[in-house]
Amino acid sequence: ERIVAPIGRRVDHRSPLVDGRLPDGSRVNVVIPPIALDGPYVTIRRFVLTTHSLEAFASPDICGQVRDCVAEGANMVVSGGTGAGKTTLLNCMTNYIDEDERVITCEDSAELQLQQPHVVRLETRPPNLEGEGTITMTDLVKNCLRMRPERIIVGEVRGPEVFDLLQAMNTGHDGSMGTIHANSPRECLSRMESMIAMGGFSLPAKTVREIIVGSVDIVIQAKR
Repeated sequence: ERIVAPIGRRVDHRSPLVDGRLPDGSRVNVVIPPIALDGPYVTIRRFVLTTHSLEAFASPDICGQVRDCVAEGANMVVSGGTGAGKTTLLNCMTNYIDEDERVITCEDSAELQLQQPHVVRLETRPPNLEGEGTITMTDLVKNCLRMRPERIIVGEVRGPEVFDLLQAMNTGHDGSMGTIHANSPRECLSRMESMIAMGGFSLPAKTVREIIVGSVDIVIQAKR
């Protein structure tokens, strides 16, 4: 209870599952009975404080290409499995964004640590005890379009918000980025199609693919 109280969450029999962010950026997940059969479980995914460079991920020529793509404003998606370092890689890539650009980040739990002076950080909010007050990732992405960003960065794309991000990429917010759970670049594109369908958009498959093709310039695959 002392862990989750400062982050505005509560853990009790009405809310036995809690996921949140600690002050240092680490992620904490708490599961208590009756969901957890043998007592409470606390899982902490520690936030890496050391600053990685792109060179830690790939060969110098690939790093040079990624740097150029970021600087030139290519729209990029970082794809990879769980624990592949997608967020860490995205953090490294943001180091090459110009300091005079207005960047807005949207995340479920704020993990990105951008070093630029003009960064606006937004975070989703779960419902309160009455089941009200939810702020979804779609809400954040839609709202940040009204905040005059040069770039939009979505920490993890996992639902219908992908459609709003693609629309943003398509309408002048060049250099926008996000991460997606997928085991290959081709699967990443298929997941985008699936997530758009999850949002209830009844668009023909050809139209959806044209939107993706017109929005995303590069998919970077991260492997563990």
